[in-house]
Amino acid sequence: MTDKKAAKREVTADGKKGLGTILGKISGKDRLELEVDRLNSRIVELELGLQSAKNQLEKKEALARQAVADRQEAESRLNQELVRTHTLSHELETIRDESRGKLEFRGVETLSQSAVKAYLSKLKSLHSSANDLLTVYLPPGTRLSAVLHEKTLGLVEEETRSLLDRLDPETGMVFFYDLHRMISEAIVPPVPVPSSAWHLLDSFEISPLEESLNTDYRMLVLVLHAGESFIGFAPDARVFDTEELIKSSVKEKHSKGGFSQRRFERLREEDIAHHMDKVFETLRKVLEENPGIDCVIMSGDAQLIKDAQKRLPLNLEIIEKPADIKMEKISGEEILRSVLSCRRYLL
Repeated sequence: MTDKKAAKREVTADGKKGLGTILGKISGKDRLELEVDRLNSRIVELELGLQSAKNQLEKKEALARQAVADRQEAESRLNQELVRTHTLSHELETIRDESRGKLEFRGVETLSQSAVKAYLSKLKSLHSSANDLLTVYLPPGTRLSAVLHEKTLGLVEEETRSLLDRLDPETGMVFFYDLHRMISEAIVPPVPVPSSAWHLLDSFEISPLEESLNTDYRMLVLVLHAGESFIGFAPDARVFDTEELIKSSVKEKHSKGGFSQRRFERLREEDIAHHMDKVFETLRKVLEENPGIDCVIMSGDAQLIKDAQKRLPLNLEIIEKPADIKMEKISGEEILRSVLSCRRYLL
């Protein structure tokens, strides 16, 4: 009885086990099919994404090709404009050069100290209710365009600016201009303009120039020529307190060539060097007796001036005057008047 029950339980267990195996096989297949379906869906999804990416890439490539084409067209147009601008600039410069060659100052004159005072007095008396009187102080080496801003610079006629740019005085200049061009001129003072400034007012700004001209400079004047030079010291820029005329024997120039010419030139150079030694020997004494020199005004032979500058003390302010002062039959008073004169340019 017991054996029958045990056998029955085994049969029942085997039946359940076989049924479980069959059901397991069925459920594993379903899972596989589900996984296949999922993977197929993923493939479709990826294919759609790939196609979308391809479409976007094609659009970007098309845009890139268009951008390259646009850039090439823009560069071509830019090059054309650059060529056109260069051509126009060249033509404009040619026209300006031609016009500069034709432009002339309306007048140039030298004004003595008394004449300058009278001239400035007349300028000072001018007034305008429209604030259209322009005064510009230009130190040495300074152009009008470096001082005025573009809007104010545009108020000055181009011809006037061109004439003004042709001037490059050692001491700078002061520019007087009314916007109606009734007055258009520049004054070159005997001493340097210290700083740049401009004024557009109802009257010309004369005061800084007057103050400079009225300053009592302790001034040394050197007029250098081969064989004959002048040294003068003026403690107040009005009259020489010390005058020294230095003379030496210097051979005159001649035009013969060959060995004789070279030997002659060497001897002449030795004479000039000896003369300059005498000049500086005298100059040292003048400087020792008159310390505190404010400036040195130099005129005469350009090469001698250049050589002399190398031998002067470094702390001295040197002003070159283009006036060709000849030493023959000229007094110290006339020399001082010449170096302290102003130049007036009518533009």
